[in-house]
Amino acid sequence: MNKAAIFLRFTNATLLIVIITLTLTGLYGLVWQMPPWMFDIHRIAAWAVVGLIPWKGMIILRSLKRGLDKRFKRSVVVVLSLVLLAWTLLVFGLGLFWAWTPGIERHWLYQTALNWHWYLALGLLLPFIFHLWQKWPRPRAMDFTSRRSALKLIGLGTAAVALWAVSEFISAFREDPEQSRRITGSKETGSFEGMVFPATSMLWEGKTKVDITTWKLAIKGAVEKPFALDYEQMLARSENEVTATLDCTDGWYTTQYWRGVLLTELLAQAGVKDNAKGFILRAISGYAAVFTMAEAEEILLSTYVGDHVYDHLHGFPLRAVVPSRRGWQWVKWLAEIEVI
Repeated sequence: MNKAAIFLRFTNATLLIVIITLTLTGLYGLVWQMPPWMFDIHRIAAWAVVGLIPWKGMIILRSLKRGLDKRFKRSVVVVLSLVLLAWTLLVFGLGLFWAWTPGIERHWLYQTALNWHWYLALGLLLPFIFHLWQKWPRPRAMDFTSRRSALKLIGLGTAAVALWAVSEFISAFREDPEQSRRITGSKETGSFEGMVFPATSMLWEGKTKVDITTWKLAIKGAVEKPFALDYEQMLARSENEVTATLDCTDGWYTTQYWRGVLLTELLAQAGVKDNAKGFILRAISGYAAVFTMAEAEEILLSTYVGDHVYDHLHGFPLRAVVPSRRGWQWVKWLAEIEVI
């Protein structure tokens, strides 16, 4: 039995499982406001990666001792291993910096540390997949069934949970009492104060102000009776109010009273066809988000936040309120609903 080969496969396969867990929970959390236990799993998995780094480092060192040779592919993979290690530590460090630092300051290129955390994490995927393609660990059952492997997994899991608990304690200790933190890591700003909360959007959005004399909300697609409503008609129908939390992937959240028109009312008026599978909310800029028909039940087409109609930066004349989704899918400058 080659202990070195078992150690290599065990370490690489365990690291792969942990990174897949991080990736799936991270991607889910960028779209939906996932339950607290899922965020906890994400953070525990991150500490498990840290716990695996010494073992992975031993494997990389063995490769380095053999040196780079004429086999270009092998040399690239060894160098890529070092790059991925440094990149992973940077992603982890940014997440930890965000968790342990009060406030939502934009430190680098007008982005928060949390932004850079997930930007760089997403950027890791392609080089990681290439590395995996070249160095698939080919795990075997025997790699995980020995007493030694079981003890390693128990030790790694215990260490990851313990470090996560300590990190959460430090986060709570350093939390600004005026900016409470959600399980997502986002920090409170401007709740129930109207448009005090930040206005964020994609770089190409919000450059053109809406001409309210010509603006209309169109309901079209797989419906029996397409129609459109102008701004005055939307205001006249804005009789529904919900209390919901806008949680932005920038790292802030705000809870507000939102008033407007229930999407289900407009869909009922249009007569959704039986073969409808979902719908697209589309802004005047072309920016769009896709939803299932079931999600229509929770969406408010909001003309007011608190007692105030929106200003331009916050989405005038109309924005979607989608309590189960992250803020980047609360489409602003809404102009079209297309049933698909």
